[in-house]
Amino acid sequence: MVNRYCSCCYHMAGNPNGAANFFRSHFVPEKWELSYFKLGECMGVTLAGRCMDCRGELEETIPIPKGLAGDDLLEAIYDTVQTAHPYDKISGHIGYYGDCEERSLFYTSRDNRSQRQRSKEFLEMFNDYDREQARVWLEKNFPPQKHTEVFRDTGGSLFSTAVRLAKENGDFRKAEAILDYVLPCEHETGRHEKVKLTAYEFSFDASVNYGGSEGIYIDCYLRGKFDEALQIMGELCGTLTFYADRYVNQNLHRYTPKDQLEREYERMRSEARKAGGGNHE
Repeated sequence: MVNRYCSCCYHMAGNPNGAANFFRSHFVPEKWELSYFKLGECMGVTLAGRCMDCRGELEETIPIPKGLAGDDLLEAIYDTVQTAHPYDKISGHIGYYGDCEERSLFYTSRDNRSQRQRSKEFLEMFNDYDREQARVWLEKNFPPQKHTEVFRDTGGSLFSTAVRLAKENGDFRKAEAILDYVLPCEHETGRHEKVKLTAYEFSFDASVNYGGSEGIYIDCYLRGKFDEALQIMGELCGTLTFYADRYVNQNLHRYTPKDQLEREYERMRSEARKAGGGNHE
């Protein structure tokens, strides 16, 4: 099902056959996506890509069976991502083929990926508040083969897991009665950062604040070291501090307060007069 039209085929909106013919010859897929708010309401998997001519964005949505939930829904999404190949045919002898070679290469590359790559791509498709559910399903069906292979949390998925655990233990009832919504900040409009947590030297901090139209709300954030980027930035802080301090120490005259400069100047004049036995500037 065509879901987005580029400038080349926008006039074909409402003409399924014409749009399908255009996609068959022009659609170059680039990645798989899920677009939903509640996972149980997810109706299909989106194959996002571009037009071969104008490079404009194109999308094809592959429906999944209705009424699925839990592991059955996750399995349907996973199988769609791994097997669907819209607008291409497949042969046991030559593989994928169709009117667009780049699209065939995309499907071939998909099939040649390792299980580790497949699992990471699958996990990336989910919102943070469903990431734990998807991760548990992956670990059950496709367990990592090495100790070093880890499905990382993000700050948002850690937050969502903490909320789930509080609910399961009955410690969320009072708050739930007065809360309007609970949502990781990664899903606010215009925010797309999803830093993987690859270090554990951090604390989970929460504080109560007063907003305007939102009333009372809670900010939750991580403080400390939680990824390699933070370590790199911390090292950079030390590096910049070292060079800034050294530069200032080597150029103290340019940073000395004016009154101190005047006192130093008077002292220098006084010492010069003593040394020379007269008045010197």
